[in-house]
Amino acid sequence: MKNTKGLSGIVTTLIIILLVLVSVGIIWGVVNNLLNKSTGTIETSTKCLDVDVHATKVVQGSALDSYNVTLYRTPTGDGVVGAKIVFVSAIENSGALDFGATLGPLDRITKEVIDAIENATKVEVTTYFEDDSGNQKYCPTTTTFEFELA
Repeated sequence: MKNTKGLSGIVTTLIIILLVLVSVGIIWGVVNNLLNKSTGTIETSTKCLDVDVHATKVVQGSALDSYNVTLYRTPTGDGVVGAKIVFVSAIENSGALDFGATLGPLDRITKEVIDAIENATKVEVTTYFEDDSGNQKYCPTTTTFEFELA
């Protein structure tokens, strides 16, 4: 009979090393995936920190469901942002409507927003950036402006 006692120790060591390498590969894949997803979220949040866009004036437009909205952006923050607005009345809201213009620092733009709701008393403004692939990334903060129609 051959003495294979020393050979089984080497085989056992090789199997343990292979299991460790496979485990490290699996863990690295999961961690790398999490880091890549978090990078986009952190980038958007960082851009949104300094951006402040709010409504300064809202008046009735040419129809009962349209409003002339003036948005103002403070000088802080980099880049160009867009805005989504929601009109709110006592009983309903309009859903998110695109403002239709981009705002750079210190811009004050008035646009007519059509297909809103009648008898609105409040407008909520949420800003967004477009990423490299053209997708809109919304900022987590919303500003509110209350108004009365004449």
